Amino acid sequence: MLGTTMDYYDGPEVVDDLIDTLRGTGLDPDALDIDALAPLDEFHARGRAATVALAELAGIRPGERVLDVGAGIGGPARVLAARRDARVTALDATSRFCTISARLTRGAGLSRRVRVVCGDALNLPFADATFDLSWTQAVAQNIADKERLIAELARVVVPGGRVAMFEIVAGPGGPIEFPVPWADRPDQSWLVPADELRRLLDSRPLEVVHWLHGQAALEAIGAADASVVPPGSDRGIGLHLLMPDYEARMATMLRNVAQQRVGLVLAVARRVV
Repeated sequence: MLGTTMDYYDGPEVVDDLIDTLRGTGLDPDALDIDALAPLDEFHARGRAATVALAELAGIRPGERVLDVGAGIGGPARVLAARRDARVTALDATSRFCTISARLTRGAGLSRRVRVVCGDALNLPFADATFDLSWTQAVAQNIADKERLIAELARVVVPGGRVAMFEIVAGPGGPIEFPVPWADRPDQSWLVPADELRRLLDSRPLEVVHWLHGQAALEAIGAADASVVPPGSDRGIGLHLLMPDYEARMATMLRNVAQQRVGLVLAVARRVV
């Protein structure tokens, strides 16, 4: 995630504690299995299955240059490098996440395929047309200026390149309850309805080529889930190691889902100019 104002995202470094925890579960921090890390470092709804579904929808090819914006601690970036043979730049605004991302990437032996950069999604530190694909997962709810976000995602991809997004959107059930994994209060959350996100993503220089919303998105993720059963789920590794009040936040999130206050979108747009 990126850009949230919750205090715990700006908290002290926890790298040493996290590495000690991994050792305590029987993992070797210097020979890490990215599948064993999945319950921890797929820091978004639907976990590894959502990453696999979005990668399939985006059609990522070997050797492509991918920018993961709001990369968190780097789980999806490592998957795209290891499973899709992509060259990935993992960008996040939170220095603590960048430090953890770099350490886990080194431990997984992927430092040559994944570069970690701390930076701002609204002012990406890259030249125009640097990447073949820009990618976000669970980022847009943290950013008020979505037009600027999408403009930056489009700017850094080559003509014919793609922007891929897996995002939470506002549902028809009314305002969400708090706290949720990305925010404590309404002034920290910027969900928009799916049609508004699509309008922004389908504006030049981009055109939407794949759009899965609601049940269609869940079905695509469900199809990926059949082949994604990461070992390590029983090791006690999970988002609770990074997120305070994890159980309470997830309980609120589940209510929001059940009451249709939030929905999911998988989308890919192509840069046409």
